[in-house]
Amino acid sequence: MMPPTDVPTGNVLIVGAGPTGLLLAGDLAAAGVGCTVLECRAEETTDLTRAFAVHARTLEMLDARGVADELVATGTRAGRLRLLGSTDLDMSRLPGRFPYVLVTPQYETERVLKERAVAAGATIVYGAEAVGLRQDAAGVDVDARTADGATRTFRASYVVGADGVRSTVRRALGLPFPGRAVVRSVMLADVRLDEAPAGALTAGAVGDAFAFVAPFAEGWYRVIAWNRHHQVPDSEPVDMEELREAVRRALGTDHGMRDPRWTSRFHSDERQVPHYRVGRVFLAGDAAHVHSPAGGQGMNTGMQDAANLGWKLAAELRGWAPSWLLDSYHEERYPVGRVVLRRSGALLRFTLAEPRWLHIARAHLSTPDT
Repeated sequence: MMPPTDVPTGNVLIVGAGPTGLLLAGDLAAAGVGCTVLECRAEETTDLTRAFAVHARTLEMLDARGVADELVATGTRAGRLRLLGSTDLDMSRLPGRFPYVLVTPQYETERVLKERAVAAGATIVYGAEAVGLRQDAAGVDVDARTADGATRTFRASYVVGADGVRSTVRRALGLPFPGRAVVRSVMLADVRLDEAPAGALTAGAVGDAFAFVAPFAEGWYRVIAWNRHHQVPDSEPVDMEELREAVRRALGTDHGMRDPRWTSRFHSDERQVPHYRVGRVFLAGDAAHVHSPAGGQGMNTGMQDAANLGWKLAAELRGWAPSWLLDSYHEERYPVGRVVLRRSGALLRFTLAEPRWLHIARAHLSTPDT
């Protein structure tokens, strides 16, 4: 093992170069704080992604950082969401510059945030997988296996684990991640459609199936679907006829779905770590909380974690933070994560419910006002 890398004092090491880690890196670098990001993935662009919805509050946050307009230019503005049959959620009356949900692939969000972070002075090390962590009164050592197979040790004043649901940082801290799977065998696919849906975002459910359709770049559509009667492991391939049938049941049509370029299955958990801070180490994004995909809040909540933490770390390292400031990160963001977990879980359970009275309620909600 190599000795710790020679780095200046007062720096932050971030594990994970997703939207949460990249926004945090940009904030720290812009504040003059030395910042290095470790990312286990190779530095390659991809046109495959799960997250795609950027909410109005997140766009306001990005606007304050000067990158919202660039991101908006990459996607589709969904001012109306078609939900539960013919029910429309109209967001055009929301106050502010962004009365819509922006539909854009996660890789575009990451690109914009990466360019900002690097321009501000952050360093991103790709192909570096964190494998161990130790902290003392003065700092934190993180062992990382680099692309050449060597193990390198990075030392920082503070470390932030933004490394997702399987967080190495969280495991190294010995923290539990209590919760459970709430829905299994959810199908994902990027497809072409012969008939475009009427709305930018379309969702529907009938108790034993749900489906969600959103436009992506260059004529592709992201489809998310679930079939109560075929619950198989995540490793099971997605059969296109099963996907079409689930979408037809939930939406009334499969919109001429064809030519999949990518398919996958996943299961959705509800989990939250009990402590967002342990000494000099913090957790943010999916490393701290995961919840159902209902509402598309995962990426947005993580980026807002980063916005809360970044200026507090900068204040501490620049010497003007009160003694309680870093602890306020957990105190403020843990309750937010808990609320998101509960509300998205309740929405998912309502969507998937089978009892007759809930079917009646959904039918009533789907009836337009006269």
